[in-house]
Amino acid sequence: MTTMTKTVLALAGALLLAGGHAWAQEQSVPAESLTEPLPVCRLDPHDSGKLAVEPCRPASPVQPRRAVAQVIGRMPAQPAPPVVPMAPLPPSPAVPMPRAPQPIGSCDTGGCRDAAGARYNGAGNATLDANGRICHRNGAFLQCF
Repeated sequence: MTTMTKTVLALAGALLLAGGHAWAQEQSVPAESLTEPLPVCRLDPHDSGKLAVEPCRPASPVQPRRAVAQVIGRMPAQPAPPVVPMAPLPPSPAVPMPRAPQPIGSCDTGGCRDAAGARYNGAGNATLDANGRICHRNGAFLQCF
């Protein structure tokens, strides 16, 4: 006998002697009831959360099951969306493109000068260049739109 078997038997004997466990106090089951087949499981007509008779056995299937090979197909290929070419915007003389940000050289109360010496008049972050375009100051750079 293994140590585990001896331990289980010792615990079972202690429970039987103590008489405190429910399974130890159940009445003995007649030998003829062990050979009878269990009834099929059905729900209690009065309480659908309980079985009508316990213990029971699951009902046999209506038709026997048959083995079927599992087939896993590939997803169909998705067509690529049509490419719509974008026409380049024509250059408009009325709306000039913004210039690249220019580094600021120095500022005074009336505005700032860039590194090339061009003057930008205004106060704070909004100034105007010599052509009257709005320029925005961002840190040490100035960009006109």
